[in-house]
Amino acid sequence: MDGWWKLALVFVGIVVAIRLKLFVGYTLFVAGLVLALLYGMTIGQILSACKELLFAERFLSLYAIIILITFLGRLLKEIGYLDRLVAASWELAGGPRTASALLPALVGLMPMPGGALLSAPLVSEVLPKNKYTPEFMTVVNYWSRHVVEFCWPVYPGLILSASLISVSVGRISLLQMPMTLIMIPIGIIFFIRHIKETGENNGHTYKPFIRILGAIWPIILAIAVAAVFSIDLLWAVLISLIILIIWERPPFSKFIPVGKEAFAPRLLALVYGILSFQQMLELTGAVGSIPRLTVDLGFPPAVVIFALTFIVGLLTGMVTAFIGLAYPLLAGYLYQPDINFSNIFIAFISGYLGMILSPTHFCLVLTNEYFRANLGKVYRQMAIPVLLLFLCGIALYSTGYPWGLFK
Repeated sequence: MDGWWKLALVFVGIVVAIRLKLFVGYTLFVAGLVLALLYGMTIGQILSACKELLFAERFLSLYAIIILITFLGRLLKEIGYLDRLVAASWELAGGPRTASALLPALVGLMPMPGGALLSAPLVSEVLPKNKYTPEFMTVVNYWSRHVVEFCWPVYPGLILSASLISVSVGRISLLQMPMTLIMIPIGIIFFIRHIKETGENNGHTYKPFIRILGAIWPIILAIAVAAVFSIDLLWAVLISLIILIIWERPPFSKFIPVGKEAFAPRLLALVYGILSFQQMLELTGAVGSIPRLTVDLGFPPAVVIFALTFIVGLLTGMVTAFIGLAYPLLAGYLYQPDINFSNIFIAFISGYLGMILSPTHFCLVLTNEYFRANLGKVYRQMAIPVLLLFLCGIALYSTGYPWGLFK
C-alpha cells in the first residue's frame, strides 16, 4: 500500500471518530500510533518518541502557555472583570453583537497557539448561553479570532513566508490583505448578524469601549509586552498575570476553581494528543507522500499548489507547517527562478483553509473543548462560509491578482 493511502486511511479514521463524538485528544494520539505502525515504526521507537515528546521543549512550552491562558481567562471571570465586560458591551454600539466580533479579533492580534482559548471566555460572557448553542459560540469565536491571520505582519507564518521568498513581510501582508477584507463580511453575514442582542447604546461609543478595554487590560498588556519587548508570549502572559494578581490581590479561595480548570487532565491530554500526532507525521515522513503523488499524477500547477498546501495545512493545523513543508517543495511555482505572487497568494489561501478546518488546529479543538461543542456540528456551520471564502479567493486569483502591483 502506497504511503498516501496509509495517510488517507488514518485521516478517515479521525473523521469517523469526530462524527462519533470521541475526545479529540485521545483520537489524535491513537491516530498517531496507528500512523507510526502503518509506516513501519517499531513499538520501541514509538515508546521512545512518546517519552521524548513528553519532555520536549515544544510540548512543555506550549502546555505552559495553554495553562497560563486558561488561568488568566478563568481568573478574570472569578474577580469580576468579565462581568464588567458584559455590562460595557451592552452599552457599545451593536452591544454583544459588536463585542463578540471585536473581542476575538483583538485577541487575534497576539499570535499565540491556542489564542482562541483566551477570547472564548469573553464570547461566553457577552452571549447569553441559553440563547446560543455551544457550536454557534465556537464558530463566532473561532472565525473572528482568525480574520487578521492573512495579513497581520507579526504572525510567524507571514514572517517565514517572507523569509523563504526573500521579500519584505509588508509585501506579503499587503498581498494577502484582501482575504481579511473578504473574511470579515462573510463572518458578519453567516454568524454575527444572527446575534439578536444589540445592546442599549446611549450614543457614546467611546465610553463603553474604554470600559471594555478596562475589563480586558491584562490581555492588552500581554499583547503590548510581547510586541514592545519582543519576548516570547509565554513570558508576556506570565508578566501580565503576575501584575493582575498584584493589582487585584484576590483571596486564595478564588484560585481553587482557577487552578482546577487550568490543570484539568483533559487539557493535558488534548495538547499532548495533538502534538503526538504531528510528531508521528514528522517521524514517518508521511506528509512527504503527498507531493510525490501530485507530481506522479501530472496535475496542472494550480491544482498541485492547492492540493499540496491544503492537505499539509489540514494534516498539521499550522500555518508555519504548511509554509515550511510545502513552499520549498513548490519553489518552482512560487519563487524560483522568479517570484510569482499570484501563485503565492493561492498557496497561502489553500493552506490557510486546510489549517482552519484541521482537527489538529489548537484554536479549533481548544475552543470546541471550552464550549463543550459537537465538533461535527461546528464543521457543518463552517462549511459554507469556508467554501465561500475559498471561492472568493479563487475568483480573485483567476483575474490575475495582484495584477502586477508587486513586481
